[in-house]
Amino acid sequence: MDVLAFLFSLIAIVMAFIALQRTGGVKDLHRQIDALSSKTEDVAKGARETTADALRRLEQLIRGREGQSPDDTDKPSTPPEPGTRP
Repeated sequence: MDVLAFLFSLIAIVMAFIALQRTGGVKDLHRQIDALSSKTEDVAKGARETTADALRRLEQLIRGREGQSPDDTDKPSTPPEPGTRP
């Protein structure tokens, strides 16, 4: 019985190898990996550019406010004097 199971496993391995060769084999797998790697690099580059642009705008927004005179910025309202109505 063990010999029969061993033969079936060998036949399954051979059939799997034949199926791999028919679908393109290892060369096709390397080609697919290269294609996916290049797509991943393109996506990462786009994400880096988008993040850099957002950070650049944020920096301009913050530095723009720093460059304004104190009169232009919102001043906190002063509390009303005691005894007066707002």
